[in-house]
Amino acid sequence: MDTAFSLDAKGRALTEAGKYQEAAAAFSAALELDPGNPGLLYNRGEAHRRAGRSAEARADLEAALAIEGEAPDLLLALGLVSYEADDYPAARAAYERALVLRSDYPEAWNDLGVVEFRSGDYAAARAAFEKAVALDPGYGEAWYNLADTYAELDLPRERKKAQARLAELGVEGGDEG
Repeated sequence: MDTAFSLDAKGRALTEAGKYQEAAAAFSAALELDPGNPGLLYNRGEAHRRAGRSAEARADLEAALAIEGEAPDLLLALGLVSYEADDYPAARAAYERALVLRSDYPEAWNDLGVVEFRSGDYAAARAAFEKAVALDPGYGEAWYNLADTYAELDLPRERKKAQARLAELGVEGGDEG
């Protein structure tokens, strides 16, 4: 007989294998055995997100937040779902809520910067990416985003420094001119 734990493990393995529909079914079965488990809701939301079903993903993450309360990691996941659905205001709101709870969260700063960059607010993007790399100097993705932002702001000296840091980190794109 399956347990919520075994169904969760099965769902996570299916998610990693790219079998998102089957994964969501496994998480749903686990939730029947352990209703209201925020971890299961998060995992099912991730399977839905990867399958491109943003409404279902958002519903699961909001349900997990309702149970667990304001949790930075859940808010980061909700921001990603919103971003991928091109709902930048909702993504921005989720990242900002995460940062109110945990101002030293480099991933939330980076993701907020991505939203600002995509929205065309390069100054706000710069500030967010700079905060991300200040918190985590080894955060290659944020350095990459910062280099792109410096290019948009026509700051070649700063861009060159960011690219040098990328090269030091061994991140592709660090040696571009």
